[in-house]
Amino acid sequence: MNKLILIGAILIILAIIIAVMEFSHLSGQNVKQSEAQQSLVSSTSQLPNGIPAGKFVKISNADYAPPGKVIVVEQSWYGCPVGAAASWAIYNALKYYGTLNFTFHTSDPYHSPPSIPGLIFTGFKSNGVVEFYVAYVYNEYLNASYNGTPIPQSQLIPVGEEILKEELESMGVPNATAVANLIIEYEVNVSIINYSKPAALYVKPPHLNFAILISGPNGTYIVTTPIVNPTILEGYTPQYVFQNLSNFPQIIQASTMIENVISEAYGGGSCPT
Repeated sequence: MNKLILIGAILIILAIIIAVMEFSHLSGQNVKQSEAQQSLVSSTSQLPNGIPAGKFVKISNADYAPPGKVIVVEQSWYGCPVGAAASWAIYNALKYYGTLNFTFHTSDPYHSPPSIPGLIFTGFKSNGVVEFYVAYVYNEYLNASYNGTPIPQSQLIPVGEEILKEELESMGVPNATAVANLIIEYEVNVSIINYSKPAALYVKPPHLNFAILISGPNGTYIVTTPIVNPTILEGYTPQYVFQNLSNFPQIIQASTMIENVISEAYGGGSCPT
């Protein structure tokens, strides 16, 4: 009888041990799941209200380029110092993907910073994968459209939006309306974290300033602020900068960034030239 009692007691103890272990296991799982949920909520709630300055941001998984291609779309204006500085990085990145036609130029001498050396792109012949388009929406002095039609300062943004749409459409940019609307959205309505204002509103007078949109099979990316600080080019001629690009680390870094985003938009790895 004592043996039966002892065996029964042992079985009860084993059952209790197994139950405790199972409860601990389930509790551990619940804690891990709870921690994961808290982590997800925390990271989501801490997302910044805007985009960073000087960096590309992936804004969509949508592909606005033709099948198997990557499009690079720049928005600038003829006298833009930011566009002038960025033009060297664009040239240095895209020269591997096709033939760029351009003229030497300096930005608006009355717009700070003044007379920044740059390139005005006049055409691009692709080697096959990358297509490049650029729309210059305003004139040299930010008081008229690219073709000289006067624009009141208070109307620079809405008129610039219409010009951008018309220009991208006339150039045959794939999905031109959608691309133009994305550029406008991120220049006019999405704040830059560093400035707490959208790119078009922290400049004076407010206007469509500068943007590069890159889109391909892996999604769409944009930057709406300087990728090269224009002030590093003050005092140089366009000819000097063109012949000495390697002497300007910011230009090389920015061109590498563009190449990396092109490759990422293509789908990872090296984008074929």
